[in-house]
Amino acid sequence: MTSAPISQQRLLIDLQKLDSQLARLTHERKHLPVLARIEATVERLKANRRRAVVAAAALDEAQANATMREEEVEQVVHRAAVLRERLTAGTAAARDLPAIQSEIDQLGRRQAVLEEAQIAAMEALDAARAEVDEATAQEQEIRAGGRELTASRDADFARLDAEIADARTHRDQLAATIDAGLLAEYEAVRAATGGLGAVALYGRRVEGGSVEISPQEHARIVAAPLDEVIHAEDNDVIVVRMEN
Repeated sequence: MTSAPISQQRLLIDLQKLDSQLARLTHERKHLPVLARIEATVERLKANRRRAVVAAAALDEAQANATMREEEVEQVVHRAAVLRERLTAGTAAARDLPAIQSEIDQLGRRQAVLEEAQIAAMEALDAARAEVDEATAQEQEIRAGGRELTASRDADFARLDAEIADARTHRDQLAATIDAGLLAEYEAVRAATGGLGAVALYGRRVEGGSVEISPQEHARIVAAPLDEVIHAEDNDVIVVRMEN
């Protein structure tokens, strides 16, 4: 059995409190609520970028379609103007006049159809531009929110890092006062249990809860020499007696 003065054993309880504090702070740093919000913001930004790409492609297509419709109308208007000029100039043969007038009438009907298509193309172009503008505005909004979240995260990191550094300093100072063999035993137990190395026992009550050890366990611990390092029966945790 390992032996160590009870005063040394009781230092393990203070060390455990620091280790528990460090574990809590480290966990808090890794699971800050703001980190999930930042991750969600990044996903929103990615989705909005995909939206912007689609919107930009739709705008290019709408612009090309609007330009094509405009050119089609211009061609019809120009052709009709040329034919009207032939009619008014009197240079066309009389037998050609009905055909010219018929073509002008057809061009007029064609122009009306093309102008409707042009209006629809312009409306589509306006909608595409609005979508691009909305995606741009949305990105600016998301980025602004992201900057606020990043600032909040950095402030939390700075606070927690300072607390962690302070706790580690105190832990190192305290660990330096504990017997090397006892400290090694404590560290081995912590490694085996995932963080719990020692618990304080007041009578039959374990500190930090309402759990009481069994009468048989209490009797075993009380019967042991005060400098004997006691481990719990059901696990490897060191049980430190806080009352003589």
